[in-house]
Amino acid sequence: MPGLGLGDARTSRLRACAAIILAVVTLFTATACGPDRGLRVESEANPSPTLFETPNADAGPPNKPFSLKQIRKAIEDASGVAVTGKATETAKVLADCEDCLKFSKPFTSSDRHTDGKKKFQVVAVANPKQKSEIVAGAVISEKDAKPRLELIATGNQLTLNPGKNGTLVIQEAMFVDGDDPRSPSGWSVQVFRLHEGRFEPGQRFTRLNGET
Repeated sequence: MPGLGLGDARTSRLRACAAIILAVVTLFTATACGPDRGLRVESEANPSPTLFETPNADAGPPNKPFSLKQIRKAIEDASGVAVTGKATETAKVLADCEDCLKFSKPFTSSDRHTDGKKKFQVVAVANPKQKSEIVAGAVISEKDAKPRLELIATGNQLTLNPGKNGTLVIQEAMFVDGDDPRSPSGWSVQVFRLHEGRFEPGQRFTRLNGET
């Protein structure tokens, strides 16, 4: 087989150098334009300090002003349809499961209509087949001396926590095919903020196990 000429060898070297440069540029671009990893989403046992803080000291007890019985009835009467979002299956779960509803941490948020703080009660709905697993959460306010269903969210292994500046942070497990029910592949976090009288969802952040 004939050998490469001087021109062919020079061309091959130039092509090799160009390929290396292109690979380096591609790697840099992918790193610069990739998803922001600044927010770490941790498991329930180790929540991210960038999201959570001590609940409002002025939020008061979780069972005031409304009891679980009153809140249950409000969710059932509304068929799980809240001011923002709906979860009709959640209302069915509560109708069939007497002890699947429990209080979570309440929080307050600024209310421009009253020039003060407005309290929100938070309740969690357990899986009837596995009471330690939370499958839904609801936010309740007071309107005309009655409970008002503001927000309802569903998901796998939910946790609901008051966040910074009167927000609510909802974290849920992420599963892929083959996962053990006790070992999700990752976690997802979404922050809800009160705006113009409605809870609006912010950006959703996720982290799979193994990510840094």
